[in-house]
Amino acid sequence: MKILSIGTGFICAALLCGQASAGETDYSAGTQALPLQQAGGTARATAMGSAVVALDQGSASLLWNPAALSRIRCTELGLHHNSGLGSFNQEIAVFGMPLGKTKKECNGKECNGGSLGGVAASFGYVDYGTFDGRDNAGLETSDYNPRNFSGSVGWGKKLLPFFAGGVALKVNQAQFPGKNYYSYAADLGVLWNVFRALDLGLTYSNINLGSKVGGSSLVSGLRLGAAWTVDRHLILAASGELQNDAMDRLQVGAEYLVGNTENKKNVLALRAGYQVNYPNPQLSGLTGLTLGLGYTLTRTVALDYAMVPSGDLGASHKVSFTFKFNCPKKRQPIVAVAIVEAPPAPVALVGAAPKPAPAPIVVKLVVLDDSHFSFDSAELRPQGMEALRENARLIKENPKRDVRVAGYASASGTEKYNQTLSEKRAAAVAEFLISEGVAPERITTVGYGEMRPVEYEEFPDLVHTDAAKANRRVELTAPPVAR
Repeated sequence: MKILSIGTGFICAALLCGQASAGETDYSAGTQALPLQQAGGTARATAMGSAVVALDQGSASLLWNPAALSRIRCTELGLHHNSGLGSFNQEIAVFGMPLGKTKKECNGKECNGGSLGGVAASFGYVDYGTFDGRDNAGLETSDYNPRNFSGSVGWGKKLLPFFAGGVALKVNQAQFPGKNYYSYAADLGVLWNVFRALDLGLTYSNINLGSKVGGSSLVSGLRLGAAWTVDRHLILAASGELQNDAMDRLQVGAEYLVGNTENKKNVLALRAGYQVNYPNPQLSGLTGLTLGLGYTLTRTVALDYAMVPSGDLGASHKVSFTFKFNCPKKRQPIVAVAIVEAPPAPVALVGAAPKPAPAPIVVKLVVLDDSHFSFDSAELRPQGMEALRENARLIKENPKRDVRVAGYASASGTEKYNQTLSEKRAAAVAEFLISEGVAPERITTVGYGEMRPVEYEEFPDLVHTDAAKANRRVELTAPPVAR
């Protein structure tokens, strides 16, 4: 929370929902005395150096970039506690949920929240401790306890398959002896998914809605960030702030996940970040570094911790609990059942009761979608291998039945490239079946490139639309046995 003045006990906390405001870096307003630049948001964001403008944070995206609310997958409640640096204590509760219909199953970024986006609301409380009161002559008066109350509500929605926008409205009340200050502002944000692994985010924070704080206007500014998902274990992030036509802060952060990342449970998160501040707050000791840990107990419960050293002022500590409800189920391998041939019906004798027709012979067929392969690659991911193993067993149990593996691609990219990718993915599936014991002579492969789509691609140049993902697939069929 941004603190405008801390001297012998006078504190003026002024920025509405300052936990995510660009005003956190207004050093001329007193942050040299008590730098709480990382006081806001979640423990995860704090541990990553607050370099989270372009990072999907579920409901907590409200505090940094409301456009990321478009990706909320679950109904979510986050409880965040921050303490340290004297008697300072901060509590934030954030609730969010998707709007409209959501996919019942999802995998990674393919599940992009509700059809109408996502909404979130927050309530924050800050207690700065007890201070000795003094009058204008310097004589002691009664003690006082300054407090802040803040609230915000925001909405984010996908505007294009690769682009989302969002808005947040915020209000803050600062209580002091005999005085209450109110401030009102808004944040606007956008989020651009450049490609599957890279997001860019931009937020303009604290657009003044006509309020004044202590006779001065709110500090507003731009936040620009990038988040790169290297793989399912590593995320790298960077953010910068522009205020008064100058860069005030540069932040970098990283998160490394250890454990069952496939099912998103029993996962340990190691986090670190660093902040380069302009101008330098001139504190001695360790400053700028942030550290943290997180543990995802189940797909719906997570615990996070962060520590922020602040030089000779000590360190602040943040703990976050996140609870999720009504989450989409993890996508399972897509397995279809098809009737490939039926035995001839028995000949009924005259006068005899008709015999029941024998059950048709069925063979399970598998359709591997784009999520079963690494991005822009023919490398099978674990869930793709899992889908193929059962089918390999069934193929071996039916030695008279051959298998045909067909690869398909989306319209994005050149025709030659798509043809090559479809052929490589079909070949990769065939090689896996052979490694599972299926005789090579029983398998034929073919690649159709982009020529046989299952869905119309309205934006053929985009690789991340739902239609493009559906068209990038590999299908296995077992032709009927010749009689």
